[in-house]
Amino acid sequence: MKRMYVVALVLVVAVLPLFAGGGQGQPSGGAAAPGKTEIRAAWWGDTKRHELYNQIIDEFQKVNPDITVVREPTSFNDYWDKLSVQVAGGNAPDFLCMHPRFAADYIPRGVCEVLDPYIADGTLSTKGWAQSVIDAGKYEGKIYMMAMGVTFNACFINLGAFKELGVTPPGFEWSWEDLKRIGIQIRAALDRQGKKTTWMINDLTIDADFNAFRYFVRERGREQYNADGSIGFTQKDIEDWFAMFKEFRDLGIIPDAATSIEYFSNVLEDSLFGRDKVFLRYIPVNQFWLYNSTFPNKELGIVRQSGSAGNMRPGEFPEGAHFAANAKSVPARKLAAVKLINFWVNDPKSLVLFKLDQGVPGNADQVQKAVMPVLDQYQLAAVNFVNTLSKITTSSPNPPIGASEIAQEYLKAAQEVAFGAKTPAVAAKEFYDRAVAIRTNANK
Repeated sequence: MKRMYVVALVLVVAVLPLFAGGGQGQPSGGAAAPGKTEIRAAWWGDTKRHELYNQIIDEFQKVNPDITVVREPTSFNDYWDKLSVQVAGGNAPDFLCMHPRFAADYIPRGVCEVLDPYIADGTLSTKGWAQSVIDAGKYEGKIYMMAMGVTFNACFINLGAFKELGVTPPGFEWSWEDLKRIGIQIRAALDRQGKKTTWMINDLTIDADFNAFRYFVRERGREQYNADGSIGFTQKDIEDWFAMFKEFRDLGIIPDAATSIEYFSNVLEDSLFGRDKVFLRYIPVNQFWLYNSTFPNKELGIVRQSGSAGNMRPGEFPEGAHFAANAKSVPARKLAAVKLINFWVNDPKSLVLFKLDQGVPGNADQVQKAVMPVLDQYQLAAVNFVNTLSKITTSSPNPPIGASEIAQEYLKAAQEVAFGAKTPAVAAKEFYDRAVAIRTNANK
C-alpha cells in the first residue's frame, strides 16, 4: 500500500475559517430543443479533472433538464490562449473559468457579467460564505466572480525517487540554497545511473510562468505589482531570478531549455513529473489528491515551496480560481450559466464530487456538512496545508490591466535566457523596461 509523507504541524480534522472578517453534452453549434437553453462551458485541467467536471455537469443537468451544457475542456495554457481569441471574435463560452491573475484583462472589457443582481434575487446564494472570500471576486466594488476554492502553492515530491537515489528529500521548510545543494546530489546520483535526461525539478522560469517569480519577489519584501497597479519588483529581482535558474540549468538540476519547452503544455500524465523526468513540481496544494489518483504507484509528499534563507516574509499567498458568466451572452444563457455556478459552488451533490479540486470551497456550511465527511487522507493533508499556511501568510494585490501582456513578455525573456540568447542581466533590463512601459500605457 502506498504511504503518504506530509511534513506539517497538526492534522486538521475540520476546516478552519480561512478568511474570517461522463456525458459530453450536445455537439457545439447545434440548436437547442424547444423550451431548452443550451450553454457552452469552458474550463482548464487534465484528464482526471475533465472526467470530474463532466460528472458535476451531468448532475446539474439532472436537476435542470431544461438546460443543456456543451463542454469545452482544455489545458491551462491553451485555455487562456483560446479565450483571448474567442473574446476578440465575440464567441466566448457562456460559463467561464476566471483567475485573479487575468481578471483585469477581461472584466474592464465587459466580458464578465455582474453577479450582484443574481445574488439579490436568489439565483446565486452566498449563504455560508465568508465575506472575504466573496470580496475576492469583486472588481471596483461589484461581484463578477465566485471562488471555486481557496488554495496555496506547494511543492509535491516523488519520495520514492529520492529513496531510490539515496538522497534525503527537503523538509517542510527549505530554501533556494537547499534546492541547489540537494539538486547537486540528485544530479550526481542520476549521472551514476546514466540518467542524463532526468533532473531534480522543473525550470520554474518557464514551466511555472510569471507567477513563480511573484513568490520570489514577495520573499524579498516586495510585490509583483503594488496596490496601485505599478510594478513592484526591481530590475535586480528579475536578474537574480534568471541568474539563479541559469546556474541550476548549468548544474543539471533543471532541464535544458528545449526539453522544458517540449513538455510545457503537456497534460499531467505526459508531463516531466508524470514521466519521472523530474521529482519535484510546484503546484497548488488542492491538486494533491489528483496527483495521487493519477499516479497511484508514486509515493508523494508535500512541502512548502523553497524560499530565500532568512527571507523577510513567506512568498505564498491565498489563491484560487473563480467561475464567471459571459456578459455578452443573451439573457437566457446568462441566467443558465449563473445557475450552473450556483449549483457548482453551493449544491451538496456538486461539492461531494468537487471536494478540493480547486481548493477549500467557499461555502463553509456545506464544507462542514457535506465535504469533510467524504475526504480521504490526501485531501485532508491538503486541508491541513491550507490551514497551516493561512496562519502565516498575507494577501497579495491582484495583477492590474496589462498583466497578461507582461506575463507574455516575461516568458519570452525567460526563454531567451534559457536558450542562451541573452544574459540574465540583458534580458532582465529589457523585460523590466517593457513591463514598466506596458503599465504606463495602460494608465493613459
